[in-house]
Amino acid sequence: MPAAADDAPAPRARLLVAAGVALEALLLAAGAVGSAVTSVTGAAQDRVGAIFLAVTALALAAGLAAVALGVRRGLRWARTPALVWQVLQILVAVTTLPLALGIPLAVLGVAVGYGVLRRDVVAA
Repeated sequence: MPAAADDAPAPRARLLVAAGVALEALLLAAGAVGSAVTSVTGAAQDRVGAIFLAVTALALAAGLAAVALGVRRGLRWARTPALVWQVLQILVAVTTLPLALGIPLAVLGVAVGYGVLRRDVVAA
């Protein structure tokens, strides 16, 4: 009896793309925690704004984590949000962040964006 398609191991490229999106989710969650800590310690100029930023970033991180799981499982719906996030990440990285942070995030965005479009990742 042949194995079901769900039992087949995921292609390595798909795992790498999912890992990249998961890394982005973790980095976004870490930024959210940093924003919350800044607000709680009183270091933020606008406490309410820092808390709002933290909550928004945590929601985005949760969404990215769901997208990473979708990519890992080869679900078609996960490709579009993954690609849109890469474009947004690259734009923010090259226009607003310091070079030491922006360049690695832009490179990660390009790599994951390319990976999302690869034939072995797209063929779910």
